[in-house]
Amino acid sequence: MMMPTIDKRDVRAFLILALFFSSLAALTGLLLSGRAAKAERLAQLLQTKNCTYCELENTDLRRADLEGANLADANLRNTSLNNVNLSSAMLSRAVLNEATLDGATLTEAILSDALLGGAFLNNVNGDRVNLQGAYLGDARLRGIKLRYANLSNANLSRVDLSRADLSHANLRDANLGDANLTGSNLREADLRRIDLGDATLRDTDLHKANLLRGNLRRVDLRRAELAQANLSGTNLSGANLSETNLSGADLYQAYLGDADLTQANLYRANLSGANLTRASLSDAHLDGANLSGANLRRTSFAGASLKKADLTGANFNRANLSDANLRGATFCNTTMPDGTIANQDC
Repeated sequence: MMMPTIDKRDVRAFLILALFFSSLAALTGLLLSGRAAKAERLAQLLQTKNCTYCELENTDLRRADLEGANLADANLRNTSLNNVNLSSAMLSRAVLNEATLDGATLTEAILSDALLGGAFLNNVNGDRVNLQGAYLGDARLRGIKLRYANLSNANLSRVDLSRADLSHANLRDANLGDANLTGSNLREADLRRIDLGDATLRDTDLHKANLLRGNLRRVDLRRAELAQANLSGTNLSGANLSETNLSGADLYQAYLGDADLTQANLYRANLSGANLTRASLSDAHLDGANLSGANLRRTSFAGASLKKADLTGANFNRANLSDANLRGATFCNTTMPDGTIANQDC
């Protein structure tokens, strides 16, 4: 009896199918194994609150109680952590990019050097949280509480911090370029050497804040509260400070070239050695202010009040002093708009 011959093409097709199904089975096994391992890690976290270096990407941890948990170096990318309790938790160097933490509790948690790019942290309670060196670029932090928090050297570029409470927070050397801080509270915050270039701080409370040598180029500070703030050596070129309260503020050697201070309150402010070239101080209140040694070339003081201001050594060359009130001001080695020197009070 003749045996049927097997076509080589049939053998090839059979081998290809066998390889395909074996690969599919292997991939299915790996997927199931990965899911099982992830479920095991999740159970471990919820039971022991210890899961360092854990892979928990895309995990649902909403409303979980993780107080004091150790998640250092864990991968929590795109994880749902809404209303989770992470107070006093350790999350140093954790990856939380695109994670959702709306309504979470992060009081006294440690997230130093963590990655939170594009994360959602709206209405979070993060008082005294440690975010030193953390990356939060493009994150949403509307209404967040970060009182006494440590955000030194953190990158918060383009973040939404509107209506946030950052009172007494440490933001030394932090980057908040292009950030939105409209209506936020930064009273007595430490903002030394901060980068706020092109940021929006309309109606923000910065009472007694320390902005020493900060970069505030083109910042929008309309109607902001900056009474008794330290702005020494700060770059405010092109900034909008119209209707801002700067009474008693220290602007020693600050740079305010081309800034808009229309109707600003600078009562008893220290502007000694400041550069206000081409700035607008129309209708501003400068009574009792110290403008000694200030560069006021081409600056507009139209309708401004400078009663009892110290103008010793100030340079008003080509400035606009029309309708300005200079009653009781001190003139000594003061360069007037026409280039003449006024010395009547020397």
